[in-house]
Amino acid sequence: MRNGFPPLLALLCGASLLTLSAQDQDPAPELAGVAERFVAAYNEKNLGNILALYTGDAEMIDEIDGLSASGIDAIRGIFESSFSKYPDRRIALEVIDVRQVATNVVIEEGITRFSGEVPNEEGDAIAYSAVLVKDPEKGWLIASSREIAAKSAIVDPLEGLYPLEGDWILQGEQMQMELSLGLSNSGRFLVGRAVTSTPDAGAMETELRIGYDPSMDQVRWWTFDELGGFGQGPWQAIENGWLVRSSGVTADGEVTAAIQRLTFEENDTILWDSTNRFLNGVAQPDLELRLVRRPPAPSFSFIGPDESGEPEASTPASAEAPAAAPEATSPSSTNAPKP
Repeated sequence: MRNGFPPLLALLCGASLLTLSAQDQDPAPELAGVAERFVAAYNEKNLGNILALYTGDAEMIDEIDGLSASGIDAIRGIFESSFSKYPDRRIALEVIDVRQVATNVVIEEGITRFSGEVPNEEGDAIAYSAVLVKDPEKGWLIASSREIAAKSAIVDPLEGLYPLEGDWILQGEQMQMELSLGLSNSGRFLVGRAVTSTPDAGAMETELRIGYDPSMDQVRWWTFDELGGFGQGPWQAIENGWLVRSSGVTADGEVTAAIQRLTFEENDTILWDSTNRFLNGVAQPDLELRLVRRPPAPSFSFIGPDESGEPEASTPASAEAPAAAPEATSPSSTNAPKP
């Protein structure tokens, strides 16, 4: 096993589900119980039962209302405020996907459906993502949760990907990246490559393909690095960007997990956040990268030699050429271009 893994793989790949051995217990029933208790406590406005489902240092992010909290006391304040403002609001949870990235860590994603007064522009359904960890005594607890601001439906499934076309560069102290993406000949995929280099690992090239998966009705990508590692994952359109949940395996057989958020900052900058990163079930630090569109190459003009064989001097565009001396005209030269 390597002591690390190439930076691009940390971003572009994620963890596949861990295979449960005979002695491992399927966490699905316990996780379903956590969801049921959360819904019941929320609808009863039982703050104590809600907080009992969180770890002491849990984090909560509400992208829609722009709220964030870290620690039980801060999370308590968010729920108290919400219950005070919207006492009749009720919820239901629809769990869409659960990925077990370690024996005691799962990533759960789904939809929260509201009834009663809904105080935001997202309507009655909001996507969420949560990381749960298993406590030896208390069972599964919520370590972090995020409500995700969704983007309006896109008729062309690749429409939101077109701003990614072009050449992008990242220059850092420990890593350099060059990313190039373009539309395939069929127009159904964005294809390209990324080259990352670090002082320790050197350069590595990864092939990318992003397209629409009709079986899942979602955008998906596939990545293949030159050493044999590969990854894949769905893309979800969010406000001003994309949320990417990846899964993959390195060339050494290590499973990886990551959730990436790509945010467009104007037309020439992409903020790339990578969170919930795991390597063989071990949590890795979050990353924040900024990709900048590579400026177009300068254009050059070449002026050939004159009749003497010497290179002809070029005249700056802003300089005025001296007036030519008057010449006698002839019928054959009347329409000739002036010098």
